[in-house]
Amino acid sequence: MGSDSTYIYNQVVPEQNRIYLRDLRDHYNMTYLRAHSFIPQNIRMMRSMLPDMKSLLLIGDQTDRDIDYDQQIQNLIKTEHADLDYKFLSAGTWSSDLLLDTLRQVSPKETGILFASWFHKRMFAGNMVLMANSYKVIANSSMPCPFFALSASLSSIEEDGNIIGGCVYDMDLYCEEIVKAVDAVMDGKRARFIPPYEPEPIVIFNYPYMVDFGLSPDNCPAGTVFLNAPPTFLEKYQSALVVGSILLLLVVLFFQFRRNKILERLQLVEQNQRFTHTKLAMALEVVDLLPWQWDLQTDEITYSSYTPIEPGKEAISEMTYSIKMQDYLTYICEEDRERLRKVFQDIRSNKVKEIREEYRIHRPDTMERDMDWMEARGFVEQYDEKGTPLMVVGSSLFITERKVAEQELIAAKERAEEANRLKSAFLANISHEIRTPLNAIIGFSGILTMTEDEEEKREYVNIIEKNNAILLQLINDVLDLSKIEAGAIDLHYSEFRLNKILVILKDVIERRLQSGVELIFEPGMPDDYLVFSEQNRLQQLVLNFLTNACKFTSSGSIRYGYEVREKNIYYYVTDTGSGIPEDKLQLVFERFIKLDNFKQGTGLGLPICQLIIQNMGGEIGVKSTLGKGSTFWFTLPLQPKR
Repeated sequence: MGSDSTYIYNQVVPEQNRIYLRDLRDHYNMTYLRAHSFIPQNIRMMRSMLPDMKSLLLIGDQTDRDIDYDQQIQNLIKTEHADLDYKFLSAGTWSSDLLLDTLRQVSPKETGILFASWFHKRMFAGNMVLMANSYKVIANSSMPCPFFALSASLSSIEEDGNIIGGCVYDMDLYCEEIVKAVDAVMDGKRARFIPPYEPEPIVIFNYPYMVDFGLSPDNCPAGTVFLNAPPTFLEKYQSALVVGSILLLLVVLFFQFRRNKILERLQLVEQNQRFTHTKLAMALEVVDLLPWQWDLQTDEITYSSYTPIEPGKEAISEMTYSIKMQDYLTYICEEDRERLRKVFQDIRSNKVKEIREEYRIHRPDTMERDMDWMEARGFVEQYDEKGTPLMVVGSSLFITERKVAEQELIAAKERAEEANRLKSAFLANISHEIRTPLNAIIGFSGILTMTEDEEEKREYVNIIEKNNAILLQLINDVLDLSKIEAGAIDLHYSEFRLNKILVILKDVIERRLQSGVELIFEPGMPDDYLVFSEQNRLQQLVLNFLTNACKFTSSGSIRYGYEVREKNIYYYVTDTGSGIPEDKLQLVFERFIKLDNFKQGTGLGLPICQLIIQNMGGEIGVKSTLGKGSTFWFTLPLQPKR
């Protein structure tokens, strides 16, 4: 909108003086519907459809709308289309005949024409009026070039020969929006609350007219609406295509139904096979049986199992895996690998026809160091025409439990044989050891009754007493050994002074020393040092060590004592006797082992000491140098004082 003078004198409202309707909505109870001309879109579309376009013509009149169109185009020529020659053909300065003569002379490929309207002004009864629009005459004239419309009227595009179309708005939709706005106001809605309507541009062309002017539909913008266009293939044969599609769909549905029925049967068969296969696999898993086949051409083994030999291996089918022979050999124990490799090579070279081998293998679900025994049986099932083996089938059975049972039977047999040998040796040794003191006791008892010499009688009595002691010690050793092995050893712990208990042994041993041998006690703590231990067993252990030292020490000294350490007490007996050969050090704790058969004893003392010390939670050992002496030692846990 502008000032009143612009309308009285038919002037165009300058840009700076224009009042826009959107700014008046805040002051007036009004709404509006905008009528776009889409001039920029039309010019760009014309240039795409007329690539050689050099000039632009606007056919209009002196209405303020057309004058405004002229101003808009002039601005666009300056900013976007400076290469175009522009001219406004106005009804105020051009007659209809002059216009038609001018248009017949333009180049159709180089000139783009926009058609707006064609009103003439006339004075009638002292007033300026617009006469009838002559656009029909112009639009239906035989022109060499097409017109692009700025009007939204579809009838002009559809009926007029020269106006082929343009970028306009949908007039039907525009009229519907007008009716909606009027209805809303009539229903009492205030106009300022009705949103303004901004129409969207659409491109419409009359297809036959456009083709007649030599314009290609391919150069039209995307989404262009073509009026009176010839039917497409789909439109022409729509009915036939619909009927054919229905028939094709029925055929497809029929075959799909048949296919589904066949698939259902196949799925049922597959399900039954899978169920049977699963039951078979479970049965094989229970008995640790592994069926396999070896393809000699690919050197690949295919087997059925719940667990693959190679960790993380993907199954080629349900519970079925494959592995290369070379990879399988890496799971076989090294001691058996070369033997199996030789057997497999003999199969390839057709030297043997069957496999029956036992070997050790890493089972995939066990620790890496654990080995399982496996028994493999197989035979060549398939040959080629030259007699070369192609396929070997067989099964592998885990026989670890059987092998363990065999080893246990062998070990039990060896233990029984050893026990029998030990029993015989025990009886032989015991009978010998018992017979020696008994012969002495019986013999000297008979002589004692026949002699009258008192000195001789005392000597015989001493011999009898000494052999009584030996016989008693032997019986005690046998009883101790049997009680310890039966788990009936008696241990009575108490608190006592350690030095006092060990000093008592010195008086006992000094009477057994060979001449020239010195017995030395080396206490590790003061005399009032208390320990909590088994007093009688401790004396028995040290006394046994000292007795053995007396037998093998003819000169020098025997030292015994103890050392208190962090967690235990270390007891020792060191002598300067004959010593023990290095290769016999570990034999001294075996039963009935006597390194010198000329020395008295049954060979049970040290084994008994070892069993007692083990029951008391300690350790026993020996260090010796042949010809220089020996040190027997043992440790007992250091019990807290009570």
